[in-house]
Amino acid sequence: NIISLDEFKAGTKEGKYAFIMNDPIRKRTLDILPSRKKEYLIGYFDKVENRENVRYVISDMYETYLIITKIMFKNAKYVVDRFHYTEYIMNALDNIRIRLQKTYGYNSWEYRLLKNKKNVSLLRKHYNDINWYVYTKRYEHGRQVDKLPIDILNEILNKSEELDRGYQLKELFLDIINHSTYETIEEQLTNFIDICVSSNISEFIEASGTIYNWLEYICNSFIDKRYSNGFTEGTNNKIKVIKRNAFGYKNFSFYRKRILYISNARLGGSN
Repeated sequence: NIISLDEFKAGTKEGKYAFIMNDPIRKRTLDILPSRKKEYLIGYFDKVENRENVRYVISDMYETYLIITKIMFKNAKYVVDRFHYTEYIMNALDNIRIRLQKTYGYNSWEYRLLKNKKNVSLLRKHYNDINWYVYTKRYEHGRQVDKLPIDILNEILNKSEELDRGYQLKELFLDIINHSTYETIEEQLTNFIDICVSSNISEFIEASGTIYNWLEYICNSFIDKRYSNGFTEGTNNKIKVIKRNAFGYKNFSFYRKRILYISNARLGGSN
């Protein structure tokens, strides 16, 4: 009664993208189809007789999957996977950083500070998940030095009041996601959206607009924390390895059977 929908880059003669449907609770790949197009999926699911058993459909913010759910799974709630809507907020902060980074010369210390991958990761992590008082290695002015993460963060945020505000908005969002319940999440996110709009930061206004448009389905992800696309994303990574080891596939049917066999091997294979 719980399924997750996604796509992956197949690159076979059937087309660029293939569709994958999983059971995220029992961790089983249910089927793989050669197309993610709406008309094709409606034709496929129209032949499935027990669609009324599905209670939850988990996916990302791809509108086609939402439409499919509303048409073909009338008893189901659509759930937006937590990783995908969180990524919008992370990208909003990243875009402020990139905008600021471009104001400095390519060879400047400020440019390197804002572009450093470790520093980008530091900005994106939840404040509570970092040990701020354990030294870490960084290159500065041509040599390696030991620095505290808290000092690095302050150094970055001091470069721009707007970046500092964006970081605080990101932290507020993560606090809401980590501590809200299904009963409180709608009010919490609505307040967050209002704060983003009043911030006058274009990146967060745009990101919060996306959160607003998908609010009902984002809130559904708090019904049960097991309802995520984690298994599907893991399966997609496995599919990339299968494809890479075979140097690609042109025959979709063979590719599909190979994926199903490997994905469901612990369950005794798949039809």
